This record gives sequence, C-alpha cells and structure tokens, in this order.
Amino acid sequence: MSFGGGASGFRAIQALVGSQADFRAVADKDWAAAAGLVVKKLLNAAGQSSDSLIALRAAVGDEIFETQLKSLSHHQARLLARRLDKSVPDLEVSTVRGAAAYIRTLLAPAPAAEEKAPEPETETAADPSTEETVITDPATEEAAAALTEDETPPSPPAGPNPYFGRRSFRTG
Repeated sequence: MSFGGGASGFRAIQALVGSQADFRAVADKDWAAAAGLVVKKLLNAAGQSSDSLIALRAAVGDEIFETQLKSLSHHQARLLARRLDKSVPDLEVSTVRGAAAYIRTLLAPAPAAEEKAPEPETETAADPSTEETVITDPATEEAAAALTEDETPPSPPAGPNPYFGRRSFRTG
C-alpha cells in the first residue's frame, strides 16, 4: 500500500535498511521499535503457523518477540493460541499469561532424541589426602533433622502481580 503514489511500504523499509549507514542518527532502539511494530502485526495476522512464528522469532530475536507477545491483549493472545492449536482448552488460555505460556510451549523446539542412553559413571578410588573432613555438631544435626521432618518452608511468590493495588478496583 502506498500513499500518494510513492514506493510501497515494504520497498521503503528495504531502502531504509539498505542505506542504514547514511542514517546514523537512527538509534538501534528505534530500529527495534520498528521491528516490534511489524512483529505485532504478524502476531495479530491470520494465517500464521507455528513454523512461521518460529522463523519470525529467529529473525527478530527472542527479546523483541517476547516483548510483543507480552504486549498482546487477552483477546489477541487467545486468538493466536487458538490459531496455532484449535484444540486448546479454554482454561489454558483464560488469561493473557496463560495464553502466552501456551504459545511459548507450542513454539518451543522439540527435544532432541538421544541416540544412546548415557553410560553410568564408574567410581574411582578417592585419594584420602584430598577428601574433606567434616566435623558435625549435634545441635545442627538436630535442626536439620527437624527441618526434614517438618514441611519445607514455602517458596516466595514467582513475581509481582500486575493487578495489585487500589487502581485495579477502579471502574471507568
């Protein structure tokens, strides 16, 4: 599509990239932002397959691709997940994070099949001069035993909740 009879948008981008040395005033972050706009359009476009999105991610890099994937709205992310896998359960794509995680799993490279099983390591005789001597304290042993008998302490939360705070309850 061209406005006013000029060059098409794609040819204009090719010309800009081709003469990048002449445009030193354009910072790398501006080129990344332009690439991000194109990536977002492609993520929203119909007809994308997992192979085409894997190629897109390889072309622009993980950082730009992930940034644009995270910026999708809930509806856009759910539609993209449904385009890639028609049988996706509703529960998997009920949130933006869930849909993005499902898309990442679909775009993950397939695990390489191992050609042969790893061989067990053989034990070698340890040199007594290099072994460490461990002095045990009965009080620390009791504390460690009590910790293993009880449940392990809970892990901290995974990350900050973007909907936390009073602004999340505002309407309108």
